[in-house]
Amino acid sequence: MMLLLLITHVSVSLAVECDLTKVPIIGGNYTVSNGGNVGSKVDYQCPKWKYPHPKYTRECLYNGLWTDQKIKAVCKDVRCPKPVEFEGGDYEPWQNFYTVGDTLNFECYTGFETKGSQNRTCQENAKWSGETTICEDYNSYCPNPGTPIGASKSGTSYKMEGKVSYTCQQGLVMFGSNERKCLEDKTWSGTEPSCRQWYTYDNPKEVAKSFSSSMLENVDTTNLEDRSDRSVQILKDGLMNIFIVLDTSKSVGEEKFEEAKEASKLFIEKMADYDIKPRYCIISYASVAIAVVSLRDPDSNDAEAVTKHLEDFQYNNHADKQGTNTRAALHSIYEHLIEQELAYEKEGKKADFMKIHNVILLMTDGKFNMGGDPREEMKLIIRFLDIGIRTENPRLEYLDVYVFGLGSDIDQPEINELASKKDKEVHTFHLENVNKMKEFFELMLDESDVLDTCGLSKYHSVEVDEKLRSLVMFPWIAKITITSSGVQYCKGTILSPYFILTAAHCFHLDDKNQKIQVIVDGKDYPVKNFYRHPKYDPISKVDKGIKRAFDYDIALLELTKKIEFSATARPICLSCTMGTAQVLKQPGAPCSSHEKALLSEEEVKAVFIAEEKSDLMEEMNVLIKRGSKRHACLDAAKKTPELKDVTNIEDAVSDQFLCTGGLIPVVDPPVCKGDSGGPLLVQVKRRYVQVGIISWGTVDHCEKGKRVKQTKSNARDFYQDIFKVMPWIKKTLEDSNESLTFLPN
Repeated sequence: MMLLLLITHVSVSLAVECDLTKVPIIGGNYTVSNGGNVGSKVDYQCPKWKYPHPKYTRECLYNGLWTDQKIKAVCKDVRCPKPVEFEGGDYEPWQNFYTVGDTLNFECYTGFETKGSQNRTCQENAKWSGETTICEDYNSYCPNPGTPIGASKSGTSYKMEGKVSYTCQQGLVMFGSNERKCLEDKTWSGTEPSCRQWYTYDNPKEVAKSFSSSMLENVDTTNLEDRSDRSVQILKDGLMNIFIVLDTSKSVGEEKFEEAKEASKLFIEKMADYDIKPRYCIISYASVAIAVVSLRDPDSNDAEAVTKHLEDFQYNNHADKQGTNTRAALHSIYEHLIEQELAYEKEGKKADFMKIHNVILLMTDGKFNMGGDPREEMKLIIRFLDIGIRTENPRLEYLDVYVFGLGSDIDQPEINELASKKDKEVHTFHLENVNKMKEFFELMLDESDVLDTCGLSKYHSVEVDEKLRSLVMFPWIAKITITSSGVQYCKGTILSPYFILTAAHCFHLDDKNQKIQVIVDGKDYPVKNFYRHPKYDPISKVDKGIKRAFDYDIALLELTKKIEFSATARPICLSCTMGTAQVLKQPGAPCSSHEKALLSEEEVKAVFIAEEKSDLMEEMNVLIKRGSKRHACLDAAKKTPELKDVTNIEDAVSDQFLCTGGLIPVVDPPVCKGDSGGPLLVQVKRRYVQVGIISWGTVDHCEKGKRVKQTKSNARDFYQDIFKVMPWIKKTLEDSNESLTFLPN
């Protein structure tokens, strides 16, 4: 009888439909899923600088009504919060409301110093540009913590142990700490609050900046400046757990879940670029929590293995997706930590367990609806790790909880309360969708602390002009112009702040430094010294029928001024250096291991960078032919008219050269004249290692300065093999006291 009643209930429910005439929005567009049946969802879209009122979505309920059905949907102007109070100064203009493009100007009274942003502009995501403006008089133990726009502050005594509290004006949501305390070290506890509209999203660029600056406090990278303001850093031999928590509930859907997986994989790849090896624990949750990767797994510190486990995990692994049991996910973290502590204790290393830095990344598209309050579980984790309990040693640096709300159905106060609260750091983010999260991870490594990390390239979906896209995708390319006899154009790569690597054949033997122009990121860098390999001699093989020899086709340009590294000017990874050892995950291995790792196959996937239009570069995929595959390169070279009188073709195509080209197994794009001196690169995950320098070819693929399609079976391109000239590169840079760390042979 109970079964019959259940079936009847389901059939009646499925028959209910909501009135689609109640759906339209004034001034915008909408989409409806599932035809208006129970569970159908309406998604509203408004023009730029507007938002849908009363909400971004509606849902068809079992009673046949849409949520908020009595309120007509309409697109309204985006508004930024207005100031409630400004201590120690004044601002203008005073208005009842501020829309996108409006600017506030702050001015402090005499005797106060202005800190933060003096001018702030209302942005399209309903947030003000810049930082909180503070008028500082330096008369208190702690600095003035300021009052964010949209908030009011109680408490004006900033003595040690003094407290201030914040409230947001009606209708705004608070992110950050509603109460802060003046600490003994003259900093404020917690995180500066912000008051936001319910429709405010964080954009990927600002999330990347906040998240990266927080994460980088705990990660050691190559050549970082001193960061003594943080008591504990996770060094390359340090300890770190990273927990990635994925919402797999029904509302997410399989497509968004797969996108979340891709974003998580991207994060793991990005973290692999740092000089650490964290242990990962990946938890997927709906009604129950499932460990995709456990801390105890022997390969949980292997980024590739962790990524593979994540790839293999499917959305349908959760049989019941009806619930969003965030507490179960956090309880799973708690259990993993207990198990890890026991394992350390068994080995007599319990003290080491307490030195592990724990990072939790919680991603969710909605609030919890079962399992109880997740904040209670977070309290257990905090107590277990002894975080914030003892005044003399609060251990705040050993736990960072980042919460990413994805989509419009987020309970903003909930995600704020779950996240860590630390001075000058942000741990709560609200992104428009999971694609924005992936975009943020793409941007994550572009902070100033890792600008000198070699071989980084920024592939992301941010809308920028084509010229800027070329610069951020290929930031290690230098453009070289030689004007001694005619004009010669070549490329080069940034090796270090003062050195450019290029081809010797780009220059005449008597070229003067002042005739060489080097452009990096649109800036001109004069040449101080020009170094050509001593064995490079174009006429050395004339007696063998070779009119122009290219062996040892390598040159180094030393610049008079330092390249300031940025997102659009970075060094390339050079084989046999410490930077590439980190990329290949071969710390301590000799130089010879790099050649085996990068060039071990008979057909090696590689790329060169071509400039198809002025200032617009693109990546060209080629195959390096080695071993038995190299024979076809020799045969092709024999048929070149310029080499028809050569008795032994290996005199022309010596072992100095790597080879690409031909039509088999695929048509390799051809190198053109202006590409000379540029790099031949092997991609390792998201980093690039230079293995060759564009030198010469059997066919000229340029017509009137433009590349023509490769159609000739005997066309081959040759590159100076970096490994063959590494001793000379090493000696030249070391003699100049340049800051590359080379490996032993």
